[in-house]
Amino acid sequence: MDIAAERADDTLTLKLAGRLDIATAPALGRELDRGAVRHLVLDFDACDYVSSAGLRELLRAQKRQTGAGGTMLLTNVGREVIEILDMTGLASLIAVRPRLRQIALDGLEFLSAGVCGECYRLDRETIVKVYNEGVEPAIAEKEKAFAKAAFVAGIPTAISYDVVACGSRTGVVYEMLDAKLFSAVIRADLDNIEEHAETLAEVTRLVHATPAPAGVFPDIKESFRGYIRQMDFFLPPEDIDLLLARLETIPDADNCVHFDLHTSNIMIRDGEPVIIDMGDVSRGHYLFDIGLLYTIYGLPELGISELATKIPNADGVRLLDACLARYFADKPAAERAFAEANRAFLASLRLIYTITFLPKLREQLSAAVRDVLLPRMRG
Repeated sequence: MDIAAERADDTLTLKLAGRLDIATAPALGRELDRGAVRHLVLDFDACDYVSSAGLRELLRAQKRQTGAGGTMLLTNVGREVIEILDMTGLASLIAVRPRLRQIALDGLEFLSAGVCGECYRLDRETIVKVYNEGVEPAIAEKEKAFAKAAFVAGIPTAISYDVVACGSRTGVVYEMLDAKLFSAVIRADLDNIEEHAETLAEVTRLVHATPAPAGVFPDIKESFRGYIRQMDFFLPPEDIDLLLARLETIPDADNCVHFDLHTSNIMIRDGEPVIIDMGDVSRGHYLFDIGLLYTIYGLPELGISELATKIPNADGVRLLDACLARYFADKPAAERAFAEANRAFLASLRLIYTITFLPKLREQLSAAVRDVLLPRMRG
């Protein structure tokens, strides 16, 4: 077995090539004994066999890392090794990240693009959402897990059953069964915006009527207390305090919030809407999703409707107005008034969140929050 060691700050990565068995396990043990490290990563991309001797070395390393307050991760693990880890119970003790199936985008039908990634049709029955460069692979794994939890909770989402790689990018595969992108349906039928707005409002109401499963989805309001504080690299303390104060005016709630619910994250299958892109599903108040709709369709000067859905910005405004009229039709007038009075703040939330995980858009989105939305909040 060949073992290549790479150190970066407090992380040691050992790339294993060959069989990890009784003959080669001592070599791994010697590498592991070279010194304490905060984070240990073992890359199994070129190792597809582990014997009991190798498992003992892995277990010894895990105990040492845990005892020292560190972490250990097995990455790029093939199916054969995963089966061994499952059979012996080590998969429940050591963090394991499977080796991803590689796909190529050449020749695939392009469906849509947003700030986080792009969607393509793999075949008649499946689509893939490919995250942009810089988005951590763990986000794709989270989306897959959240999609399953949302499906069980009763939200009409497609089944997400695979995480794949496209070069250095990560993607999530959804079963779609010949569905059409809702944005494309709307673009081909702009004369019937009112009808499409009713569909969007119905989907949004359905999500918000679903109780969030206990212990599955994060509390979105609590998450934003942290996100807003991270904006101090471009906002002064008084603006941070303003945003935090506005956040506290949003009521607490325990229902599902999608937080990226727009027409390019909805597919139409046999006339029925199916929601995709479940990585941001949270527990909280519906106003977070209303804010997302403001972000996508209610800021024509930023062109986000055209970017995210390819629906012309002016038509996006029409869609938003008609959707909100239907969404709030059976709610007290004070709730619609509160949403409208806080439109700029609610619209800022998606931009603030995106700044936290897409550094390459940080400057552009920071300017939108600072120069466009915050003046409206103060006014």
